[in-house]
Amino acid sequence: MPRKKGDTLRKIKRYRGIYLMLAPIAAYFLVFSYYPLVLGIVNSFHKVKLLGGSQFVGLANYQEVAGSRLYRQALQNSLIVGVGTFLLQFLWGLMIAVFLNEVKRKTFKSLIQTVTYIPYLLSWTVVGGLWITIFSPTGMVNGILNKLGVQGATVFMAEPAFARPIMIFTGAWKGAGYFAALFLAAIVSLDNSLYESARIDGASRWQQIMKITIPQIIPTMKIVTVLSAMGVLRNFDQIFVMGNPSINDKVQNLLVLIYNDGILKFNVGTATAAATLVLVVTMLISFIVRKLLRYDEAYDGR
Repeated sequence: MPRKKGDTLRKIKRYRGIYLMLAPIAAYFLVFSYYPLVLGIVNSFHKVKLLGGSQFVGLANYQEVAGSRLYRQALQNSLIVGVGTFLLQFLWGLMIAVFLNEVKRKTFKSLIQTVTYIPYLLSWTVVGGLWITIFSPTGMVNGILNKLGVQGATVFMAEPAFARPIMIFTGAWKGAGYFAALFLAAIVSLDNSLYESARIDGASRWQQIMKITIPQIIPTMKIVTVLSAMGVLRNFDQIFVMGNPSINDKVQNLLVLIYNDGILKFNVGTATAAATLVLVVTMLISFIVRKLLRYDEAYDGR
């Protein structure tokens, strides 16, 4: 036992420079991540008053969230919009990546890659304002419909029937370029000898894509899927910018509702209880997705 303790001390002295460099990073996460997390969990068991201290109420806040129609609807909206956005963004990004890999002219390839990636860099304040203008009664979509003979203007952003499809489409449009960059990075790293062997065997380009390209980037697809699963319930900016009272019942998600309760109404106990449940549900979704994808076997070659 003394020998093990001595070995530990020697290792600490040997790598003390690395530990000193990591100390500010650890302090940052402790102060700005883990402390607020613990404080939020503690507050979720209290009734926080605007004036005065807080009162311990046990599971009352969780019961209020579980019994709230608004929170149940917000969870449904979060899942529908989040999963729909991911699926469309995944397919769109994969198509862009495969297309870019087939392009031989570097100038055209760089242009397409830049154009598709730029929306990901823009904030939702910019992107949301752009699409609100496009879908407005005097916007581009109504202009095209008028040219096609459709009379009258449709207020797309105020129609509940169009609310979720618009959020899914615009969310996928913004993030598809990022997914495409990840997929393209995996595709260009593939061994060219696989394609040469397939060409010798008479495989068409489409067969090479389906039999070589797609199967070989499955590990990257798994990583992208797991990372996206952790963000399904964390879409705040888009709904906050593009949502409005006319479509709130269809698109208002958990984070926006938590913001309304915690910041605007100062119902901190209920908001922190809902935020804690979001964390738990996110962990559960991530666990289920990892098991379904057999994520831990991604690099085992099985």
